[in-house]
Amino acid sequence: MKKKSIWIAILVVVLVIAAVVGTIFYRRDSNGKPFKASLNHEKVMMTPDWNATVRLKANKGATYRVLNSDKKVIQGTHKTTKGKAAIKLTKTGDYTVVAKSDNGHVSRKLPVKVTHYKANINKWTNAAGPLKFKITSVDYQELTKSKKNKPDDSLVDAAYKQLNNHYYQIKVNYIVKNDGKKAVSPEYTFWNPEDDEGQEFSTQSPTPEAIASDTIVGTEDIGAHSSRAGTVTMLSNNKFSVKHLKFSVGEVLDNGGEHIAKGGIAKIK
Repeated sequence: MKKKSIWIAILVVVLVIAAVVGTIFYRRDSNGKPFKASLNHEKVMMTPDWNATVRLKANKGATYRVLNSDKKVIQGTHKTTKGKAAIKLTKTGDYTVVAKSDNGHVSRKLPVKVTHYKANINKWTNAAGPLKFKITSVDYQELTKSKKNKPDDSLVDAAYKQLNNHYYQIKVNYIVKNDGKKAVSPEYTFWNPEDDEGQEFSTQSPTPEAIASDTIVGTEDIGAHSSRAGTVTMLSNNKFSVKHLKFSVGEVLDNGGEHIAKGGIAKIK
């Protein structure tokens, strides 16, 4: 009876060891290696091209898929190349990259947050007449049409109503400097931003493809040798970029509508 108990005890120990060893080897890839997976960033900012890329590094033969914050699959199962993959994300938000070993035995959930593009520029343009501009910062966002998001500008009301439910916005903070000898009137002098494709965003005649709302337009004169900070908000149904922003400056006028100088194109040097 005693021998039988010893054999039972030995059998239990053997079974436990076998189970542990089996679990260890089961939770490895097909080459018997422990499965490892990681992303190069847990938080990444979008680029001015409206996308962000994170890089996955895992065991050879690994696959991956991408889930959004609602746990819905937005990118189905993809194979890695020698365990590596560049994963492109086109919207801001919280995501989970699920990496899996080549034999499907092990998976790793890797969170990543994508934020909208925002950058300090702090560069001056050339002069257009007596005016030149310093682009201080830019902020790119994809937005949902709402009263909260609509610029406080009656000139854009009609065009804003025609925007798609989801649209694209870039806010440009800037300083305009008057290096001339006469005061310039923002009520009669207009400067409209242009995107990288040469599309002019009008503050006077906006369309759903190119809306501009400027906080300096219609304000008091900008005196000689003085400057003023403002923000121009650019909106469109289409994705656009201002990596090479330009201001198209019309005829430069005083507060009586009298000519001071010709305008021109002011662009970052």
